Amino acid sequence: MKSRRFWTVLFVLVFLISLLFQYRFPIAKGLGSFLAKKDPLEKCEVIFAPASRIETNFVYATHLLKEGWGDRLVATVPKLAPVTKRFQETYGLMNCSWVSILRQVFGKEKFPSEKLVILEDSTSSFSDCKLLYAHWKKHPFQSLIVVTDAPHARRFRMVLDKVFADADVKILSCPSFPGRPLEDFFADEEDYVMYVFSEYIKIVAHAVKY
Repeated sequence: MKSRRFWTVLFVLVFLISLLFQYRFPIAKGLGSFLAKKDPLEKCEVIFAPASRIETNFVYATHLLKEGWGDRLVATVPKLAPVTKRFQETYGLMNCSWVSILRQVFGKEKFPSEKLVILEDSTSSFSDCKLLYAHWKKHPFQSLIVVTDAPHARRFRMVLDKVFADADVKILSCPSFPGRPLEDFFADEEDYVMYVFSEYIKIVAHAVKY
């Protein structure tokens, strides 16, 4: 009897796992829509583009700035790994850094340079938020729009709310290019599926930690 029950349970588990695997992409799409936290837009002092997927965050943040949703743009850029830095220095590519690229993009959009602040050496979402908090301590603002890729929006907002818990700052979440399907931000379906499930794991880890 026990042996029969064991095989029945094993068969059900294998069936469920195979079903989840077969429909992993539509399941991830459904779960991914929850991750794309979005608040109604209001005029704010600062628009923030964090380093995660900076190429879309920064472009959409400049769009919001052009539309008049903010007074200035603050962006973080990732810290270079030593091997990447050595490669750029060896081949004279330091002018291809994220800082120089963002400044060129900002200039091409005809914005005055004083409307852009770039915070360097981000290593994670928490690092992004700590860099922004340090900037706020020196240059206080009361309202903020944070622009990040849609599947990252909810977790990033959780981290940002934690870092700014003692600050009287109104924070609004705005996924970059909200009209695009979430999977457009990824190379393929498998990349999207892995990202969505990893975000849920990180959300659980954040909830447990804090």
